[in-house]
Amino acid sequence: MVRSAAFWIVLLIGCGSPYEPLDLPADPAAWGVPVGVQSAERDGVQLEVWYPATDATADEAAEGVDLADLLTDEFFERVGDVDVPVIPQQAVRDAPLRVTEEPFPVVVFSHGFGGWRAQSVDHAAHLASRGYVVVAADHPGRRFQDLLPCLFDPPLEGCNVFSEEDPGPAGIWAAAGWVGSAEFLRGAVDVDTMALSGHSAGGGSISHVANLDDRFDAVLVLAATPGVTTDVPTLTIEGSCDGIIPPDEVLVGAAAVPNGTVVELDRAGHLAFTDICAADVGGIAEDVLVGRDDVNEAFLGQLMTLATDGCEGWAPSPALEGCGDGFRPFDETAPPIRHYATVFFDDVLKGEGPGVEADVYDLATLVEP
Repeated sequence: MVRSAAFWIVLLIGCGSPYEPLDLPADPAAWGVPVGVQSAERDGVQLEVWYPATDATADEAAEGVDLADLLTDEFFERVGDVDVPVIPQQAVRDAPLRVTEEPFPVVVFSHGFGGWRAQSVDHAAHLASRGYVVVAADHPGRRFQDLLPCLFDPPLEGCNVFSEEDPGPAGIWAAAGWVGSAEFLRGAVDVDTMALSGHSAGGGSISHVANLDDRFDAVLVLAATPGVTTDVPTLTIEGSCDGIIPPDEVLVGAAAVPNGTVVELDRAGHLAFTDICAADVGGIAEDVLVGRDDVNEAFLGQLMTLATDGCEGWAPSPALEGCGDGFRPFDETAPPIRHYATVFFDDVLKGEGPGVEADVYDLATLVEP
């Protein structure tokens, strides 16, 4: 068996056992071990990877996700100074990899339309804290930084909205290939145990890949209509107040999935499965874009809906019943998402835990497609 570089370094310095056990809380929604995060690249595709880190990392400062890094100088020149909040994440940049007796399963994540590879850091970092390596790819043509320049009329440089082939699968395959060749992960990941997770348009991308590529052992679809046609275990988590992909559409698609389970979160919207609400994209757009004479109003309206559906303080779609009280806050929707993602992957990839069960959270319901 090929060992990682970290294994041999620890062994050579004589620190006893080279392993740090993966001692995890019993609650699947609870944070596990410290997490590291790194950026990488594969064949021109930009990647982000979250992984279990050493216990020595626990006291180090985590690095948030700065949305301003995705904005161009031309954008700031056009709109002036913009205070963009930093999205918090519990991951330490370039932290040392934890070495355990068993290699880590891999989860490849695909972001949605208007998202980017680090849009769902709570989801990714939580899985990493529970003993997974999670790698996400940017999908040029549907990223936040591709769409923002298109809001202006004429568009700013960098406007790039895909119109034909879905860019998601290429990024997913690049991410899966990179994991097996990454030097710092050598010997620490099980490339024969891989799963897919995707949000919104990413849910469509991972369904397509799962139908073509039998390397993936489990599929987690978030706020999207599942399109899996093989018997790979598939969990779909959707929100009852999702105005982008309504729950009725999700259930119609889920009924055709051969080996699927659906969990519905009461009063959760489309972005409950991301950290985008923490960046207050909708509020920023209201402050600096609404009412300008150089903005494409139709496109802005569409993106405003996409950037706020599921965010506390914004109105749900009036077409959905039971949503008049507004979206649930992130601190209510995040725990069941962490729970169900963890128990699903633990069951299918590790053969551990209870799997997906009903009556765990009052706001979460197992739905019959």
